[in-house]
Amino acid sequence: MTHRRTAEARSCLRRLGAPTAVLLALLLGAQPALASVPDATSEPSDASRRHVTAPKESGQEARVGVPADVDGDDDQAPALSLLPAQQGVLGAGAALNATATIANPGAEALPAGTLRLDIARSALGDRAALDAWLTSGDADGDFATLQTAPVDEVGGGASATEELSVAADVAGLEGLAAGVYPLRATLGAGASAIEGRSVVVVADGERAPVSVIVPITAPPTAAGLLTADEIGTLTGPDGALSQALEAVAGTTAVLAVDPAIPAAIRALGTAAPAAALEWLERLEELPNERFALQFGDADVTPQIQAGLAAPLAPTSLRAFESGENFAAPEPTPSATPAAEEEPAAPDEPAYPSLEELLSIGEEAARVYWPAEGSAGPDVVSALAVEGATTLIPSTSTAEGAEGAAVPARAEGALVYDEAISEVLSAAALDQSAHEDDLVEASAELWFAAHETGGAPLLVALDRPAYPADDAEAPTAIRTEESLRDAIESVTRNASVEAVPLTDVLEAEAQPVTVSEVAAEPERTAAVSAFTAAEPGLAHMASALDEPELLTGQARAEALQLLGVGWTDDPDRWREAIGAHAELTAQRVDGIGVTVSDQVQLLSAEAPLPVWVRNSLAWPITVVLEVQPDNVRLDVQERIEVQVPAGSNPRVEIPVEARVGSGEVQLAVSLFTASGEQIGGVQTMDVTVRAEWERIGIAVLVAIIVLLVVGGVIRTVLRRRRRMAERATPDGADADGATADGADGPPAGERDASDD
Repeated sequence: MTHRRTAEARSCLRRLGAPTAVLLALLLGAQPALASVPDATSEPSDASRRHVTAPKESGQEARVGVPADVDGDDDQAPALSLLPAQQGVLGAGAALNATATIANPGAEALPAGTLRLDIARSALGDRAALDAWLTSGDADGDFATLQTAPVDEVGGGASATEELSVAADVAGLEGLAAGVYPLRATLGAGASAIEGRSVVVVADGERAPVSVIVPITAPPTAAGLLTADEIGTLTGPDGALSQALEAVAGTTAVLAVDPAIPAAIRALGTAAPAAALEWLERLEELPNERFALQFGDADVTPQIQAGLAAPLAPTSLRAFESGENFAAPEPTPSATPAAEEEPAAPDEPAYPSLEELLSIGEEAARVYWPAEGSAGPDVVSALAVEGATTLIPSTSTAEGAEGAAVPARAEGALVYDEAISEVLSAAALDQSAHEDDLVEASAELWFAAHETGGAPLLVALDRPAYPADDAEAPTAIRTEESLRDAIESVTRNASVEAVPLTDVLEAEAQPVTVSEVAAEPERTAAVSAFTAAEPGLAHMASALDEPELLTGQARAEALQLLGVGWTDDPDRWREAIGAHAELTAQRVDGIGVTVSDQVQLLSAEAPLPVWVRNSLAWPITVVLEVQPDNVRLDVQERIEVQVPAGSNPRVEIPVEARVGSGEVQLAVSLFTASGEQIGGVQTMDVTVRAEWERIGIAVLVAIIVLLVVGGVIRTVLRRRRRMAERATPDGADADGATADGADGPPAGERDASDD
């Protein structure tokens, strides 16, 4: 990894710019230094990569990016950069053209001086020598002056550009053997000088085969698929996906496509943005070779390390499709319709299959691309058993651990050159060092091609970095122009020959040892958590008419959360994992039944209420089963219930008391239509007092009868008493005798006058 760390440090200083690099060097403990202007044959001074940002005087050693006088105006020091044409590649017998740019950000003018262009007489020996020259200015041998040119005064806050051209027959350039040569420009202005540094590649007839892989990926997401707004932005005129597709058009780049991107577009049906549909059509029409990344650009390494028999794959994307966006086409009316033809039932939506959703076009091979440096021999061998190839960086091998080039084809693996890939990935960004990166990549390519003895090489650009929604946009972005330049710096390089990926795959596997890599516990634990939750989710999903709505969405979300893009922001990834764990817990407990603890049943027939909860996003159909623990109650044991999404409706259980009073415990359970029980058994204690109703009615009837009978008796007695009173004359005694002792008429006989 030494070469990679050095290259990253170099790249960091270059991107920070001269003033910031100076400050950084001071913070790291570098000492200010000056140096005299070198002559044509002197050893190269130790200066910053490609440009020195300060005057130099004799007697002091120059250090990387550090001016002679360190004071408050360091960020105003002049700088010189040197950029050879054709990405630094010089064909046999060709002239050398270069551009020297002098920047003077300070307020004081830079005096007029002489610009001198020098080239080393000896080629650099290897990549380590290239790194030493570009980083610290170390190079063996003498330099030859190719050209000098006067430079006018450069005013404060201004810059000047000098175009340099050296004929092929100029001494020092003529007859150079193939190789990579240090190149420098020195501007002597007054008593000081500034220097710029680069390299030039003298190509020969040998050309190594090489392929360039360009990833087509989207920002990491915790959702299963990108939304319509997200995909519309990415595929719009200035969107990252549009820029990438335009850049690879017309090149031989191999596309590594995340199938979740075309799936997100197709899943929208007629609601897909027009720009997204056009982007998808362009992708399908491109002739470039391609292979599919794992869904969501998931990292396969933690899946293998978690003990999965095979990498995860999406099972269904129906949850992301809406029937209204996939309406079946209207049938063509018959020319002679039947006399009494019944209207046809509306057709079901015509959903695409999962294979159609995920299609990226014809694939060259089945390739997995784990996160950089994460895959060890266990991952490579496990995927090889599955008939797949693993794409790994050269630094993940014993042969390339220190920066050496490694042939692309190994047993079960494709090995991409990390040094070249890193430089080209930086060159694919629209930033000030873009052209410098292309020159360095040309030199790296020449060395790699010669170190591998003509075996195929592989270059893989980094996945694009996307800022979080709440983060500031990156200062350098990958644009169509910068990405195309990076690709073509390889495919049109005179040192190599662009070949299809199939040629690399068909090449003889070279002996390459994949280095052991320690597992990442957090990502492996995330995979284990995803797979452990799936049985519970499938259990809940059995209540849906289409169980794959829930299980398919959960699998898609899990794969997206394993995306390689999350490795750039581990804190945000942990937050997303935590939120997903909470969501999974809610889904696993998404269906249930709620009962009352104690119920008093005072009548022979009455419904008992329960509540069926459905917190899922889809309607469910469940069967409510009720079992009493004794015969006092007659219960309807099975009730089918359809519950809308996100609702908690009341369901009434019809019951009828049989005999006697007492306590009855009802066991209430939920089952799917297929017979799978959902959740645990809920118990309801019912106190039965059904005979009280009969007793109450009997007592009430008896009271009513008594009241009626009593009223009738009372009325009869009263009438008789009244009649008796009327029948007894005044003065008669109780036995009917008159007052004078004569007998009166017999009882019950009345005179007509009584009437």
